[in-house]
Amino acid sequence: MGNCSVFQDLLLKEVEFLTHFSANSPQLMWFLGAGTSRTAGMPTATDITWDLKRKYYCREENQDLQSHDINNQAIRDKIQSYLGSKGFPALWSSEEYSFYFELLFGADYGAQQRYIQSQLSSQKISLNIGHRILAALLDMGQARVIFTTNFDEVIETAYSHVAEKSLAPFHLEGSYAALNGLNAEQFPIYAKIHGDFRYISIKNLAKDLIENDQEIQKCFLAAANRYGLVVSGYSGRDKNVMGIFYKALEQNNPFPQGLFWTVPRISEVAESVVGLITAAQEKGVKAYIVETGTFDIMLSKIWRQTTNKSKQLDLKVCSTKTTLVSIPMPIAGKSFPILRTNALPVIELPKNYNVAEHKASITYKEVNDNLFEHKPNAVIAYTDKLLFWGDATEIYKAFGEGNVESIQPQTFDNPVKSITESTFIHAFFEHALARSLCEGKPIQLRRKNRTYYAVVDRERVSSPVLQPLKDALSFRGKPGYIAGSVSGVRDAIWAEALSLKLEERDGKVWLLIRPDIWVTPLRSRVSAIDFLRNKKRYRYNPQSSQLLDAWIRILFGSIGADEDVQISCFVGSENAPLFKINTRTAYSRGGVL
Repeated sequence: MGNCSVFQDLLLKEVEFLTHFSANSPQLMWFLGAGTSRTAGMPTATDITWDLKRKYYCREENQDLQSHDINNQAIRDKIQSYLGSKGFPALWSSEEYSFYFELLFGADYGAQQRYIQSQLSSQKISLNIGHRILAALLDMGQARVIFTTNFDEVIETAYSHVAEKSLAPFHLEGSYAALNGLNAEQFPIYAKIHGDFRYISIKNLAKDLIENDQEIQKCFLAAANRYGLVVSGYSGRDKNVMGIFYKALEQNNPFPQGLFWTVPRISEVAESVVGLITAAQEKGVKAYIVETGTFDIMLSKIWRQTTNKSKQLDLKVCSTKTTLVSIPMPIAGKSFPILRTNALPVIELPKNYNVAEHKASITYKEVNDNLFEHKPNAVIAYTDKLLFWGDATEIYKAFGEGNVESIQPQTFDNPVKSITESTFIHAFFEHALARSLCEGKPIQLRRKNRTYYAVVDRERVSSPVLQPLKDALSFRGKPGYIAGSVSGVRDAIWAEALSLKLEERDGKVWLLIRPDIWVTPLRSRVSAIDFLRNKKRYRYNPQSSQLLDAWIRILFGSIGADEDVQISCFVGSENAPLFKINTRTAYSRGGVL
């Protein structure tokens, strides 16, 4: 959707929605789309559509299925061009999903069922907090009725985990009982409009979508006269499902507690949703579009405002909830021995950064795909928005200028707290620091298993900047080698390296450095175990200390003088991160036993 100002009257502030929900939650039913299951590892209709496209293309063109990764944009473009040449539905057409199911499976419901079952296997489910919270609300009676277009077992799994009870969904084979259950108030009621994938009559093909199960519809229409509705994770692009909402509006007193269409971002709202909410308001329904962030974020906010939740249930929901403990720090030691650590104190962290708003919804995977393909010269993190250091032109390069809604400067009020509370923000700072340390030096920044490494550039080993490292590794007065070929392993090379980690301890941030040896290609490291052992076997305390000194000189230009050094990357940019680090490593003295 374009400019949201054109439907300003249809918007409701999130805080007003949360207030209304807290006061009326038992009188609000839920309608869930595929977006609520994606965070649990379940594919959306778009994911499945692309998989079907790939299968059809590879089958018709006798291509290797595994070599066609649909996460690669070039592969997608090739497949879509082929399908377009055959006159198939246009990209993003509402007809694509059912068209490709019918194209591959025809009327073979058994094959269709097996495919869906493999795609939505319960073994792939990874419950997030949103699912656990909704399950807890069901158990508390704060949510009573849920309808969904999803085939998966995410809600059933969450309910079993949180409430330790089974939740039997009303699907097509048992749909006649749904209305009876509603009339008898046999809560909770969980109904699948398109059917449960475990049963034969899944509603997927175009002719089936036109004839959605009448009994499930009757239950929904009856519930629409008694409850309000919260819609989450559903795009509104299925004409048949939207038709059910319009039928509900034709009744007397539809959605008495309101109709709330929640979206992660207003920019995602489809025209069909705008039309429905407009029609609902014209009928006198309290109907609005609400920007709530993701399903998990919305449910987390709801859970914080929920009263009368038991401690046991809260522990089931917040499975990673921490408990405050008070463990006193030991008294600072004053005796010998003095132990040198590999930690450098980070005196100052950058506060300013930029945020780019993407016009359409974009997933974490799509962000990574764009970064891999375009390799922008910037440090980028993604939460529900794009955070970055570097020039804005690099963001346009990676995501397309037409896809970026706006770019605005932002500030971390407390960088240390932000690093502690969010792994995404921690990685954001760590990447910027590693990049700053390597900037303009004869070393290369590499990454392995989420750890950054400063690696000697094999093409620049003669640089005088690297002399301290050669001195530290000297033998009998001769400078040591800092790069070369791995003996006994074909086509493998090695170079001196330094792992770089950012860690917070007791409210302070530290840069942890550890000398290591880098092997290229990485797969050859396993074959080079003996070689690496021999290279490191004599690196006892004296040489280890000298290696730390050498790397500190290379990275900062000085060592041990208790001075603070400023480093940065993207120098000259208005959006450059600035770090201040002390070049004296932390020490530990013996304490009282």
